[in-house]
Amino acid sequence: MEGVGFTLAQSLRQQLAPVVMVLATDKVEASCQKNSLTFVDLLRPFCSLANVNVPVRTASEQPYRLQEFYIRMFYASEICQPREEAAEEYLLEVVNSTIEKLPGEPEEDAQRKNDFWAALAAADARTPSFQKYSNEFMRTLAFSEHEAVDHPVASIQAVSSRDDHPVSRFAELYNAENLPPLIEEGAMDPKLLKLYVLVHDLQEGSVDRANEILLEMRSTFGVNNCRILCINSGSLEADDGSPNSSEDIWSSGSLRPVTPLNVSGVDKLDKDSSRPRRGRFITQADVEELTDFVLDIAVKHILPTMELKVRTLYQQVAATRKGLKNQIKNLWWRKGKDEVPDVANGPQYTYNSIESQIRVLGDYAFMLRDYELALSNYRLLSSDYKMDKAWKRYAGVQEMIGLSLFMLDQSRRESELCMDTAINYYHQKSGSSSAKYATRAALWLAEMHKARGQYREAAVVLFRSSTEEGSVRSALFLEQAAYCFLRIAPPMLRKYGFHLVLAGNQYSNYGQKKLAMFVYQCALRVFRDQGWNYISDHVHFHLGRLCQLLENNAFAVQFFKKVIASSHQSPTNQAKFLSEFLYVIEKSDRKGAVLDLDLPSVDLEHVYVHFEDQRTYASSAAASVPEEIWTSVEEGLVPAADKAVNWLDARTSNVKTTTMDYNVCVAGEDIGVDVEFSNPLQVALDISGVSLVCIFTAEGSAEESGQEKSEERMLDTSSSSDRVVQQDSQPGTPSAQGDIILSEEAFTLKAGESQVVRLRVRPSRAGHLNVLGVKWVLSKIAHGQRDFAVVGKKTKLRSNKRDEPPPHQRLKFQVLGHMPRLEVSLHEMPGRVNAGEVRRLVLELSNASAGALKSIKFKTDHPLFLLVGDSGDLDQEFPACLEVRTESSRTEDVAVVEEECAPSDSLFSFPEGTVLEGGSTVLWPLWLHARQAGTFTFNTVIYYEPDKLSSGLRYRTVRITHSLQVLPSLRVGIEITPSPLRLEQFLLRLDIENEHGAESFWLRQVSCAGNQWSLASLPPPIVENGDESEGADVRAAYLSASVCPSQLLPAGQNLSLFFKLLNISPGKLTAEGFTSNIRLGPAGSMEPLIDICKGPLLSFLLREKLHMKKPDFFSSSQEQVGGIAKVDNKRKTTNALPLEILHEAGRVDVMLISEQQDGMSTEKRTSSANDSSRIIVNDVCHCSVQGSEPVVWVLEGPRYVKHDFKEDPFCEVSFTLTISNRSNLDADVKVETFDLKSMPLPSSASNQEKRVGWFPLTSSPPPGVGESATGLTTTETVSSSAAAAAAVGTVSSEKVDVYGLSSCGPYMWCNLRSTKVSVAPGTSAEVPLCITIFAPGIYDISRYQVSWALQEKVIDLHGSHELKTSVTSPQKSSKSTEITYAAGFVPTSDKLGGISVASSRGSEGSARFGTEPGHPYLLTCVSGDDLISTRSR
Repeated sequence: MEGVGFTLAQSLRQQLAPVVMVLATDKVEASCQKNSLTFVDLLRPFCSLANVNVPVRTASEQPYRLQEFYIRMFYASEICQPREEAAEEYLLEVVNSTIEKLPGEPEEDAQRKNDFWAALAAADARTPSFQKYSNEFMRTLAFSEHEAVDHPVASIQAVSSRDDHPVSRFAELYNAENLPPLIEEGAMDPKLLKLYVLVHDLQEGSVDRANEILLEMRSTFGVNNCRILCINSGSLEADDGSPNSSEDIWSSGSLRPVTPLNVSGVDKLDKDSSRPRRGRFITQADVEELTDFVLDIAVKHILPTMELKVRTLYQQVAATRKGLKNQIKNLWWRKGKDEVPDVANGPQYTYNSIESQIRVLGDYAFMLRDYELALSNYRLLSSDYKMDKAWKRYAGVQEMIGLSLFMLDQSRRESELCMDTAINYYHQKSGSSSAKYATRAALWLAEMHKARGQYREAAVVLFRSSTEEGSVRSALFLEQAAYCFLRIAPPMLRKYGFHLVLAGNQYSNYGQKKLAMFVYQCALRVFRDQGWNYISDHVHFHLGRLCQLLENNAFAVQFFKKVIASSHQSPTNQAKFLSEFLYVIEKSDRKGAVLDLDLPSVDLEHVYVHFEDQRTYASSAAASVPEEIWTSVEEGLVPAADKAVNWLDARTSNVKTTTMDYNVCVAGEDIGVDVEFSNPLQVALDISGVSLVCIFTAEGSAEESGQEKSEERMLDTSSSSDRVVQQDSQPGTPSAQGDIILSEEAFTLKAGESQVVRLRVRPSRAGHLNVLGVKWVLSKIAHGQRDFAVVGKKTKLRSNKRDEPPPHQRLKFQVLGHMPRLEVSLHEMPGRVNAGEVRRLVLELSNASAGALKSIKFKTDHPLFLLVGDSGDLDQEFPACLEVRTESSRTEDVAVVEEECAPSDSLFSFPEGTVLEGGSTVLWPLWLHARQAGTFTFNTVIYYEPDKLSSGLRYRTVRITHSLQVLPSLRVGIEITPSPLRLEQFLLRLDIENEHGAESFWLRQVSCAGNQWSLASLPPPIVENGDESEGADVRAAYLSASVCPSQLLPAGQNLSLFFKLLNISPGKLTAEGFTSNIRLGPAGSMEPLIDICKGPLLSFLLREKLHMKKPDFFSSSQEQVGGIAKVDNKRKTTNALPLEILHEAGRVDVMLISEQQDGMSTEKRTSSANDSSRIIVNDVCHCSVQGSEPVVWVLEGPRYVKHDFKEDPFCEVSFTLTISNRSNLDADVKVETFDLKSMPLPSSASNQEKRVGWFPLTSSPPPGVGESATGLTTTETVSSSAAAAAAVGTVSSEKVDVYGLSSCGPYMWCNLRSTKVSVAPGTSAEVPLCITIFAPGIYDISRYQVSWALQEKVIDLHGSHELKTSVTSPQKSSKSTEITYAAGFVPTSDKLGGISVASSRGSEGSARFGTEPGHPYLLTCVSGDDLISTRSR
């Protein structure tokens, strides 16, 4: 076929050429890899044989000559169909390789309309890429079982001369494992022409060895089928400069394998940039030898074999199928197959069946270009497959009939009909597995139509095939269909554009952005400005998106701008168009340019202007507070005569406005303009950067006095340094434009929503201000601007004239000079806290004006909650600023703090001389202590005055309002009980209950405040060792290592903690003041302590004490104490008390400090840099330590005595009875001793049932020798030693036998029988006592009693109220300290004495008189021998 369709005929000859199967050993491949080639790639460029002029004779006796011939060579492993996934990946890479060859689209060409020649040029440029894809697609469909055109006609077995036993290697290569799967399945004839090639690498040695092997091969396989091939005759020295080889020889003929077995290896070879040049060792002589080798096997072996095969098969077919007899026989034999059900692939045919033989005959004849012989056999076979219902094979035969008719250029209608039949049967009868063969047939048919100039029919075929495809092929077919419409005469441009749009959509769906961009640009030439809204929007939108993806933002902005106002679109499409438009603007270089935007819609005719009063407000919430509340807060802060004066009236009373349509404002003051924005779309709009567009004219042109001009000039000079220039300001922040500062707002408009926004402008100097319009940023990207069109009402006289707008709509302002203005912000103010929580707030005072401020004062209606701190409180982070600092021992002056915390003084004045200059900012700490639960509103007023009264305004105020919700947290209770062991010690029980419903708290610290009080842990970790000898017993009280068993107090739980409260003499007070801190952590905890002796905690404590109801200062009622002086009137009016009453000796203040703990973790929460600790401080004030016992005492002396009774039968032991008066009255005390066992009973019943806290232990066994004793906190009976329990069960004067000592007589008092002492209030007295012991033993020294009576006296409040206390410390050498055990610990043997407090008499007050027996006191007396024997036991 030399005329019409020559290109298609040439392509058919190449794609349907004979196949040669190649089997090569590894050493052959290694020799070829030196040239970066495989053995097949080495031979493939020489398989296109031109000018061969070979005669060929098939079935007819008349020969014909072939001028060109083609051979396709494949490895045996490649002769199979690849997996569908691998084939699709390969084809996708083919498509990607064509993207780089897309024709460029000049900018001016993209704007042209209906440019036919440009479109035609683009179509011509895309044709080669499509042809390449088609060829590769058909190659993936080769080697099918229903076709024989791809079955190999011969095999080449290549063995290297370096292989061991080369002759035997030939037999191994043709093993069944190495053969194609079709041979194993029986679809392919295994009897192929075998050519044995010995490959010799000339770089490995001479050819002598190869020639010897060749002789052996010829003797084994025959002379004609054996050949030798020598390669790599080149050298490394001639690699780069040798003209004998060329890279283009193998690049043009190289085919990438599609089979999964070889894809990875070839990929590495192709992508390896460091690989050697292809064919670098192949010289010109090697090229000629390769050419002769391929030509020899083609002419002398393949063609003769195919001719012989055709003649043989023709004779067999003629003998079995031709003639009337054979036709009737075949019809009869196939008659029974009509009832066979349809099967996709039909029955299986082996290679030796008559049908397969006929197919091989037709395919061989087609490859040898005897198309008439091929056509006759295909038609003969078509009826057989149809009767057998082998539809896939039938469709394949119909496809070959159509191609044969095309090659013969006969019966065009029949050829097209056969191709359509093949397409239909592939789709309808053969199942989904044959869909690709239908696509192949459609491609052949479309090319046949193109070859005949039938572009309309070709477009129909391609469009129909695109609907059947689910890959990028559908886009390729649609694109080619569009080009077919373009080549029709006359061109069908609308269908051309429509199919391009469909192709672009498919390209986008499959990720081919550049191809989609290309076809959409081609389609835009057709649809631009044609009135087809939806398809135009589709093209513009997708072009914009593709330009954006391809980083061509300039074009993207133009394309998206065409669809941004598409009101006919759905809400979904509107949102999509808007988002894409904004995104591409953000990425383009036009970001920030003002665009002509209609979104949102602005009401330009109706605006509202706002002015501010004299009273400035920090927030809108403060402006909503009733005026009477502010009046009560400002009482004592603002002069009463000036409360209601309007400063604007005072300032503008002498101002003469030059025009009547100008409003009056003050420089530095905000002007608010309400503007209504509406959203006309059905999607939400994000509007930001909304500000006014203004023109400001300085005061230079105004007609004012020279003095006013001078003043305004000074203000301008002072304010010029404070101008702010912000390029990228955030929403809500001011931006500067010369002499005015504009505020920026941001909001969101829902679909169809309208919103009024207040925009502010602040002039910074005197002059005239004109508000022109408004500007905004759409979604923080697109900038827009519109001008106001405010007009007044029409006049009644003339309908064509309008009055000036009312003042609330006037947009012209006469700006006066600067006046002071203070802006206040309260940072870190929480909305919800827990009761007792302490927060550090930051009060920011900013002078927004040019003038300086002074006399700043602060007042709040909740002085117990808010406290102004010191400026140094901001030097450290919270809560480190509250912790004890070791480097500083400075304490607060309590008197000064108490004066500042007076109940009537909730006004704080900033330090005298504090001046806030214009434009400066001061940060001042505020402390918040949520003292009780509830919801509170804090109303605070800040007063200030201008430094210079140039404007006549004397002061201004700023009003602040904040709401706070306080949740319940910890409830703390205190109970103080006198210690029975030490006169100046008390037991403090701290009851804590977590009232919070969800949160836990971490107990951190307990502190007390008072003139002479100190806390100590109970029990302390005491371990004492015997020091008399190395073998002495070591007895330890196993005490808890921590004061608090668990620092975590969960929600709803309670806890009780016990401490020692010690009275410290004034001489022992430390420099830190009058506080004592107990860390509740473990013994080794290094957690810092919170300092309560200074700072805000001290101020809050004193304020709490002053505002609480004061307890009675006296221990007894005034009716019992006569002659009491009354408080003078002055102290009554000021509600003040003497400092002695605030810190009286009989009262103590306790503070519990804790932290909020998240969750139920048993470990303390660690706070990050942005999450500081939440400190909870609970104050319990005015805790009385006096109790109900006015007089207490303790007997002090030795516990163990060692005496040698052999040398001296009498042993004298001295004691000291210390008596303390804890009342506020003088006490007369009488001490009596008794030698007999019986003593007078106490005047009242025993108080053991009333005992709480510490009390004497009367049933415990005695301690061991050398062990010190302290007071106990338990009354349980210990029965570890039966003898000890029986001996000391009651108070007795007899000696008890505990350690096996013999019984002896009682002791005797030897110094006095009775004595009286007078003890002043708050002091102590000592009475010396002495006993005589006659024998070793354990004695209870309790045979004495104490009687007391209180004396009434008058207390003068005007005198000195400081109570001096004399405390006598016990001797350290006596070791009389009692042991206090931890909760739950019971020693094995202990018996010690103690004291019990005196019984209380009367009702509420302390007892006036009383008598009590002596406290149990155990004394152990041993001799030297007894002590040694006791220790040995």
